[in-house]
Amino acid sequence: MENKNSAFKEFISPILVLVLICFVVTFLLAFTYGVTKPIIDENTAKAASEARMELLSDADNFTDSGAELFELEPGKVYVVDAYTADNGAGMVVTVKSNSYGGLLTAMVGIDKDGAITGVKITEHADTPGVGTKAQDPGHLSQYVGLNQLSSEVIKDHADSVVEVTGASVSSGAIHKAVYCALEQYRAMGGVK
Repeated sequence: MENKNSAFKEFISPILVLVLICFVVTFLLAFTYGVTKPIIDENTAKAASEARMELLSDADNFTDSGAELFELEPGKVYVVDAYTADNGAGMVVTVKSNSYGGLLTAMVGIDKDGAITGVKITEHADTPGVGTKAQDPGHLSQYVGLNQLSSEVIKDHADSVVEVTGASVSSGAIHKAVYCALEQYRAMGGVK
C-alpha cells in the first residue's frame, strides 16, 4: 500500500498540480482577452479613422465602400478595405503587401480626380533603420500627386518614384501597395 501511495505522490500528484495550474492560467488569459479585446478593437478603429482623415483631409467622414477587393498577388499584395469619403472627396484604400519582414500595411489616399494625396505605413515588421528607410516621409511623398504608375515593379523606373538604396524589398512592397490601391480605385470606377 505504501508503494502505491509514494507512486501517487511522486508521479501523479505533480501532474495533477500542473494540469490545475494550466487550467487556471488559461482561464485568466481568456478572461483578460475578453476584457481587453473590445478596447483594442475600438483603439484600432479610431487610429484607422484618424489615418484616413490625415491622408484625405478634405473628407468629412468615411464609409466602407463594400466593393469587391482587388488582389494584385493573392496572399502577397491585396486590398484589405476601401473607404470612400461621404462628401465625395476621394477614398482611402488599405493594402497588405509582402515586404522583407513579412506583410506590411499601407493606407493610400486618393482624391476624387484619382491623384494620390498621401501614403502611410500603419504596420510592418521590416528591419528598423534599414527597411524602414522606405517609410520615410521623403520617400513616400514621391507618390503624392501621381494618378497612375506605369508598372507594379519599382525597378522599372518609368515613374518618377525611385527606390531607397539598401531597402529595395521594402521600397518594392510599398510601390506594389500603391499600385494595388490605384487599381482598386479604377476597379470601383473612382468615387461616385
